Amino acid sequence: MALGGCQGLLTDPEEGGPDTQPAFGALPTQVIRRLNRTEYWNTVRELLGPAATTAQVLPADDQVDGYDNNSQVLGIGPLLLEKYALAAEELVGSALAASNAEGRARLLTCDFSGANEEPCARQILSRFGRKAWRRPLSTEDVERVLALVRASRAAGDGFEVALAVGLQAILTSPHFLFRVELDPALGVLSAHSLGNHELATRLSYFLWSSPPDEALMAAADAGMLRDPVELERQTRRMLADPRSQALVDNFASQWLRTRQLALVQPSPALFPTFASRQLAQAMATETSLVFAELLQGERSMLDLLDADFTYVNAALAAHYGIPGTFDASRFTRVTLSPSGNRRGILTHGSILALNATPARNSTVKRGKWVLGRLLCEEPPPPPPSIPQLPSGPTTGSLRQRMEQHVSDPACAGCHRKMDPIGFALEHYDAIGAWRATDGAYTIDPRGTLPDGRSFNGAIELGRTLKEDPNLPACMVKHLFTYALGRQPEYGDEAVLKQLTESFGGQGYRMKELLVQLVLSPTFRMRSAQQGVHQ
Repeated sequence: MALGGCQGLLTDPEEGGPDTQPAFGALPTQVIRRLNRTEYWNTVRELLGPAATTAQVLPADDQVDGYDNNSQVLGIGPLLLEKYALAAEELVGSALAASNAEGRARLLTCDFSGANEEPCARQILSRFGRKAWRRPLSTEDVERVLALVRASRAAGDGFEVALAVGLQAILTSPHFLFRVELDPALGVLSAHSLGNHELATRLSYFLWSSPPDEALMAAADAGMLRDPVELERQTRRMLADPRSQALVDNFASQWLRTRQLALVQPSPALFPTFASRQLAQAMATETSLVFAELLQGERSMLDLLDADFTYVNAALAAHYGIPGTFDASRFTRVTLSPSGNRRGILTHGSILALNATPARNSTVKRGKWVLGRLLCEEPPPPPPSIPQLPSGPTTGSLRQRMEQHVSDPACAGCHRKMDPIGFALEHYDAIGAWRATDGAYTIDPRGTLPDGRSFNGAIELGRTLKEDPNLPACMVKHLFTYALGRQPEYGDEAVLKQLTESFGGQGYRMKELLVQLVLSPTFRMRSAQQGVHQ
């Protein structure tokens, strides 16, 4: 069963055709998509073990709204396909190497001597293919791959070399490289339920960025995942598994953009403590640990804006001026002083340093980040030929220069929203360290939003944003985008509203939002792709 250049519509030989549900109406088309780089490597390690290696460097995936798992940009071209083919050859070769006992134990699971050779090859390929393609292989699937093994043996290759040819074919198949979701039949364009194995795959890559484990595959094999009770049970089991750390590493880091912290390069002359990159890594870890606690605990995810705790190591504690003795590598949970200048994510070094220039903090970048990532009110790009801020010892504080700058009518509209937010963060320099003054100038961290809400400083801003109804709605939208691998469309408005209401009804606990999103029709169903064929 070929994928027709990775673009065709496939019918399902195993599921008997998913149930169609025309009463639900049209869902936005879900394009089949390639595994992104993280998902690919996680899947390879599950199949071949951590010791399997390749010299091939896969290119970074393109992003849409900060996410690298968007189906619109996860296609495949000739160069990438060649890299996958070379990687498969090297990965399988390293897994079967005599020095790789674990890899050989994973693959060579039966006696292949004498007359046992072909039955053993069939067993290995069926088992490996089931894990790689995230579904049982049909007899036709196995025969097609086994034919390659036979041809290699007929050419004089040894059994392990011939077996490697079959394993490489599995790893370069569209069924491995893509998350294939099949339509029930040609001409059926209504929304329909995913098959059990398709749903298992969608769920595992959402929560773990990895393929389904044996428990989830067993539930899919038994046809149990269309039962909402079983689907919820599996979701909660997977959220309790350490592999759900992928939601921190891959969702939170892209939602909050902390992945980009590795690219931040403050001036070494102005900010020497940042030069070793250890501080940057500590900042990213702090934000990850706070998000992880809110994800797995019973607190509201809105507490992200004014959390009274954080995690620090020795370098970060010194950077923040937090007293005490801390380990250089181990992070310690600390309760923040009510009278201190740290509380909530807006005072995290990661967010502050991410939204700065090499020489100074950036009112605009910080305001834009809050609007786009927390409130889903991304400002439009600036008009061309924007003049630079005046600079020099006599031109005033950053706030004064910004206020002069935005007197231009072409700039005023967006800056009226962004700048008050950025002004509230003025006490934090380009690497998030507290400063009492802006050089020789007094800092004024007060701000008022266009709707009249006012605040004084970062901590009050965090509390103000925590009460904003756009915040939970935006959290839902970002999680939806990550879960489905696409941006919300007009037809998604009803489910987004329902999820946001449910989120609030459950005390804004992220685990409950994750469960409700998985149970939503949008996650469990898809629309056929019009105009494509097998």
